Amino acid sequence: MEEWVGQKWHHYITKKSSFHYPKAVINLVDISKSLAVFFRALGGDAGMTLGHTSALKNHSHRNWVQKISGTGKKSESGHFNNDHFYLPEKIDYFPDQKSNVDLYYWLAAIGSFNHSPMADKVIEHNQLLTHLALQQWPGLKPLYQRLLDAQLQQRPSIKSLPAVVQPAEIALQGVLKNPHSYRVGRYDPDHMPAPVKLWLRPLSLSQALSLSRNEPSEQKPAELSDAIKKAQKNKRYQAEDVADNDGKDGFISFRLESMFSWSEFINVDRTEDDSDDEDAFRVADDLDQLSINQGETSHKLRLDLDLPASDYDDVLIEQGIMLPEWDYKKQIYHANYCALQLMQLRVDEKTQWSETLKQQASLLKRQFEALKPVSTWHNRQADGEEIDLNAVLDFKADQQLRQQQTESLLYRQQKKQNRDLSSLILTDLSLSTDAHVNDEKKVIDVIKEALYLLSSGLDAAGERFAIAGFTSKKRSQVRYYNIKGFDDAFDAYCEEKIQAMKPAYYTRMGTAIRYASEQLKQQQSQQKLLLILTDGKPNDLDKYETRYGLEDTKKAVQEARDMGLTPFCVSIDYEASTYLPYLFGAQGFIHLNNALDLPRKLPKLFFQLVT
Repeated sequence: MEEWVGQKWHHYITKKSSFHYPKAVINLVDISKSLAVFFRALGGDAGMTLGHTSALKNHSHRNWVQKISGTGKKSESGHFNNDHFYLPEKIDYFPDQKSNVDLYYWLAAIGSFNHSPMADKVIEHNQLLTHLALQQWPGLKPLYQRLLDAQLQQRPSIKSLPAVVQPAEIALQGVLKNPHSYRVGRYDPDHMPAPVKLWLRPLSLSQALSLSRNEPSEQKPAELSDAIKKAQKNKRYQAEDVADNDGKDGFISFRLESMFSWSEFINVDRTEDDSDDEDAFRVADDLDQLSINQGETSHKLRLDLDLPASDYDDVLIEQGIMLPEWDYKKQIYHANYCALQLMQLRVDEKTQWSETLKQQASLLKRQFEALKPVSTWHNRQADGEEIDLNAVLDFKADQQLRQQQTESLLYRQQKKQNRDLSSLILTDLSLSTDAHVNDEKKVIDVIKEALYLLSSGLDAAGERFAIAGFTSKKRSQVRYYNIKGFDDAFDAYCEEKIQAMKPAYYTRMGTAIRYASEQLKQQQSQQKLLLILTDGKPNDLDKYETRYGLEDTKKAVQEARDMGLTPFCVSIDYEASTYLPYLFGAQGFIHLNNALDLPRKLPKLFFQLVT
C-alpha cells in the first residue's frame, strides 16, 4: 500500500512540476526525413546529420515544486557538435500536436544558420538566430507567434522569481517578444531561469566530449519499438575525461586461501554475454556526465586486418595507379594521394548456382530480349542491299509526268536499332558485406546472385557492360577488381569470378568511383551508366570514416557527371536515407529496405533506367 501511494504521489508531483503532454507527443524519427529536407532547403549545411540528443544538465532556477519532485535538473535542447545537429528525441511541451511539430521546424529553421555564433551566451545567441530567421523568411512569423504565445503561458511570472534571477527572465522575455531590436541588459549567467523551448543550446566544442553509438539495433523489449531503440543508440551524451589510476598506490590485505572457491572448479560454460544491457540507456540518461578514461595500460593488443600471404591473396595485375582525393576542409585536391591496385580474383573452386536461381535467370533472359537490337528495313535510301520497288515505280511515274527530282532514292537498307549505351556495375566488396541477411545468406551472397541475374539479362539483350568490385585499406591499398571487361564475354569463367568474390577491408568509395569513371569515359557510347552497389557509407581506417569520406565521394560523383556519365547508387544500408541524397542527389539513388530484394529488383531497376 505504501509503495502504491508513493508511486501515485510521484506521478502527481512530477506532472505538476513540468509541462508535458504525452497524448500530443511527436517523435523525431517520425518526421526526420521531411525535417532534414526543410533544414537543407533553408540553407542548412548539407553535410550535417540530424540526430537525437540526451537530456543535458542545466543550472537554471527551479521552483519549490520542481525541487520536491526532483525535476528540472536536465533539459533536452537542440545543439551542434562537429558534423551533427542534435534535436530532442521527442517533443510534448504543448497540448496540441501541431505546436509540437511546429517547434521541430522552428528549431530546424534557426539551426540552418549552422553552429553557435555566440558560444556560452544563451540569450544573445538565440536573439541573433531568431532575428536572422524571421528577417530572412518572413513566412515563419505566424508560426513563431503561435509558439511564442504558447511558450509565454508556461513562463513563470517575473515577481515570483528570486531577485537574482529576475534580470535574466526580463531579458529572456524581452528577446522572445522583440528579437529584432531589444537591447539585453546585465544579468547573472550563473542564475538563469528555466530554459526556453524555442531556443538552441550554444555549446562550444570544447565544453563536451560527445559519444556516438552507431551499432545496428537489436530486438527491443515489447514496450519499445525498433525505431525508439535505434534512436536511443544514436544519442549523444555529455562526458568528462577522468585521470587514469595506475593501480600502484594503496595496500590490499587478504587471506590466501580465499583466492579460490569451490565454484571455480565446477565445469560450467562461462562464455561472455556481449548482448545489449537493456538498462544501460536508462542509466546513461540518469547520469549528468559519462566518465571516460583514456589512460595507458600495461599491455596493448592492436587488431587490424592485415593483407594475406601472397599464396592465398588475389592476383596483383598492376599497382601504384595514383589518384587524387578531395579535402573539403581545405577545398583542394591532394594530387597522387591514393594508390589503386588492379587485382584479379583467385578462383580456387567451382560452385554452381542453385536451380531456382538458374530458372530466374532463364526467365529474365526472355524478358531482356525485348531490349535486344532488332533489324528493320528502311525504304527510299540512296544505297542499300535491295532495290525498293515502290520507290522505282514512283520514280518512273514522275519521269513520265516530267516532274523534277533532285535525287533518286531507289534502295532499301537493313539497319539495327541499337541503344548507344555502355554500363559499368561497380560493387562494394568491403567487410560489411560479410554480415548475415538471414540464417542462410550473407550480404555478399545476395550481391553475387544479383550480379549473376543482371548479367544474364544484359548478355541476352546484347548490352555492352562491365563489372568491377572494390575494397580498401587506407589510401595506400585501394583494390579494384575487374570482374568483367566491356569486351569480355559473359561466360562460365566470368560466372566463376562472380562466385569467387569475397568481403575484405573497407570502403574508400571516392577513389574507386574516379577510376571506374575513367574506364567508362573511354567507351565510345553516347550514354554511359555507372551503377554502384553498396551496403554502407564510405569509410576506412583513417579520417575517411568521418565527413571527409562523404565529401570526397560526393566530389567523385560530381566529377563523373561532369564527364557526361550517369552515376546511380543502389544501397541496402538501413541508414542510407541520411547520407545518399547528399552524395547522389534526390534522383540518383534507391534504397532497398530488405537486402533479399536485391536480386529480384536490380534487373528491373536497370530496365527502368535505360528505357
